[in-house]
Amino acid sequence: MRRSSFAIFHVMAVIVILVGLLTGPRLGIINHDFLAFLSPLLPQGALLSVHVLFGCLLTLIAIVFTVATIRAPFRGAPSKFDKAVNYFGYLVIVLSIVTGWLLWLNPESLSLVIHGLSATAIFLYLVLHGIKHTVFKGKQVLSVLLPRNALILLSCSIALVYFCGLGIKLIVADQHLRLEVAPLSRQSHLEIDGKGDEPQWLRAKPIKLTTFGGANFLDGSSEVEIKALSNHDETFFLIRWQDPTESLDHLPLEKTSDGWQVQENGFYRFDERTYYEDKFAIMLSTTCELGGDGTMQYGDAPLADKPRNWHGKGYHASTDGRTRDLWHWKALRTNDMYLADDNFFGPPQSVALGQRRYTAGYQPDGKESGAYVMNWRWYSPTEVTPKRMPIPSPDITERKVLDWFASETYNPQRDMAKIGEQLPSVLYRSNRFEGDRADVRARGEWHDGYWTLELVRKHQTHSPLDVELRSGVCMWVSAFDHAQIAHTRHHRAIQLRYML
Repeated sequence: MRRSSFAIFHVMAVIVILVGLLTGPRLGIINHDFLAFLSPLLPQGALLSVHVLFGCLLTLIAIVFTVATIRAPFRGAPSKFDKAVNYFGYLVIVLSIVTGWLLWLNPESLSLVIHGLSATAIFLYLVLHGIKHTVFKGKQVLSVLLPRNALILLSCSIALVYFCGLGIKLIVADQHLRLEVAPLSRQSHLEIDGKGDEPQWLRAKPIKLTTFGGANFLDGSSEVEIKALSNHDETFFLIRWQDPTESLDHLPLEKTSDGWQVQENGFYRFDERTYYEDKFAIMLSTTCELGGDGTMQYGDAPLADKPRNWHGKGYHASTDGRTRDLWHWKALRTNDMYLADDNFFGPPQSVALGQRRYTAGYQPDGKESGAYVMNWRWYSPTEVTPKRMPIPSPDITERKVLDWFASETYNPQRDMAKIGEQLPSVLYRSNRFEGDRADVRARGEWHDGYWTLELVRKHQTHSPLDVELRSGVCMWVSAFDHAQIAHTRHHRAIQLRYML
């Protein structure tokens, strides 16, 4: 192999690896808070597609370089130290490529850990490699690595590799999981009760996938099984996922010597991970791009002219002007309504005056009536004033949700609660939503370390905020284990295929 050819491979690999080292930690901050100190140095935005693209480019460069080296090895005279450093670099690069593809095919916690460690090792290798060449060659290092007559060839090679890698990425991104929606007669009746014990479900072919990156789950992952049935009017989903505990708390208020206080561990920055209910989310879209169809914007300030988020993780928002449907089931707030909260991801919303939490494109559908609200007047991490108290009050520790019509306006003079007693923070103003926000009926039950959730919705709701259920629509799922935003995720979209 000529020196110019070797230099071209070298420069292309360095560029691709540096982009991977910048985008990878930004994705990793979602799962690992200890990486947050790197945030000011990292890019922001919809970076998953970029990371996958440059992973494809690195794979292509590694394959071509290996073939070229076997056919015509580069003849140099490296020292033993040089050989050791180079072999170490080759090893960790290959390890990073292999674990990256394993994470794409079937994400597991071990592959995620090894992928992160290999990225750290690559950074150390680049530092050692760069220092060694700079010390021994000084200012001549650039001319040695990239001869002048190689510049034109390098430009052409970078363009060729980029477009080849883009093609590979497009092919890879099109490898969706397929969920067959089995036919169901109109005469068949399915009870939405969270049991899924009707015989019709036996005809539905399940798919299983591992979701990763969630708080409180074992190794951060949860295996999800999904089945689907459909008649001519509605689609039914049966979803089962691993969750070691049934969590029904939601920021309970506790009486202290200083008054009522919200029990929280991260809620102040909108990243509660202790006093929160279990949840499950389904996103639907007519397109199937990476990064939740491009709706995940990574970073503490990924959207221009919009506020920073409190937790530094990112926002959900579409930047193409389209709307993605979102079904958000909540074990405490919506389960007894027999509903999932019908929401959507849309373009970033305007900032409201006095708004403490900005949610970008994550918004609820409209409703005609019905709601739950928080049972405090103004939030403070030190003390709050409840809106209402139960009637009667002695059993307030047994209630998870407070009904408006079974309660009365809070009066400090009539507050007989003892220190340590708790009061629900969720206040039902009616039994359930009505209108667009109530399009998805749902019910879940937890048993022996698993949640079972049944959902049903009409194929066409005629709402501009909903996605019509038909073949080709893609979905993504996320599980929450008593966490506000720290949910599991998966990269490959699930594409619906109706068998009717």
